[in-house]
Amino acid sequence: ATRARRFERARPDGARARARPARAPRARDSDSMAAPRRPVLLLDVDGVLNRTATAKQIALDEDLIALLRDVMERSACEVVLTTYWRYFEEYLAYAFERHGLPKGAVVGRTAGEPHRSDSVAHDSKVPELRVLEIERYMRETHGEDETAWPPFAVVDDKEVVSAEHRWRGRFVRTKHDVGLTKAQADALIDILSR
Repeated sequence: ATRARRFERARPDGARARARPARAPRARDSDSMAAPRRPVLLLDVDGVLNRTATAKQIALDEDLIALLRDVMERSACEVVLTTYWRYFEEYLAYAFERHGLPKGAVVGRTAGEPHRSDSVAHDSKVPELRVLEIERYMRETHGEDETAWPPFAVVDDKEVVSAEHRWRGRFVRTKHDVGLTKAQADALIDILSR
C-alpha cells in the first residue's frame, strides 16, 4: 500500500489518481509493426548549452538554447540527458520548456554516477564511461539490434566517442568555452536525419 501510494496524486476534484512511476526504458517489440521512433539526441549540458567546462549550478545560455531548439524543430528529435546534471531531469525539462523547447522533449537520462565533489577525477573517467552509459541506455530502450535503433547523435564537450569507435560519425564535440555553434547544430540535424 505504501509503494502504490507513492505514485498517487490528487486530482483537482479531490479524488486520488494513479500516476505512472518515473519513465522506465521502453522495450522494443521487434515482432510488432511499431511506428518509427523519433531520433534521439544524447545531450551534455556544460560546454554545450553554456560556456563552461563544469558549472557549480545548472546554467543555460539563451543563444545556445536557441540552437538546440532549431535542432529539435528541424529533426523532431527527443532528448536523453547524458550530462553531469542528468539527475535533475525534471528540472532541466522544466527549464527547457521555459526556454521554448517542446514539452516532453526530455524523455530520459543515461545511468551512471555524476561527480559530486571531485570533478577532476570524474572528468578523467567521462571519455571511457559515457559512451558505455549511452550504449546501455540505447540497448535497454531500443533493443539489442543497433540497426533497428532510431537515428541518434551524441553532443558533448569531452571526447566521449573515440576516433576508432563505430559511432564516431554520430558524435559532435563542442568546445567548453564556446558551446554549441550553428555549424555543429547543422551537423547534429544531418546526423539525426540519417
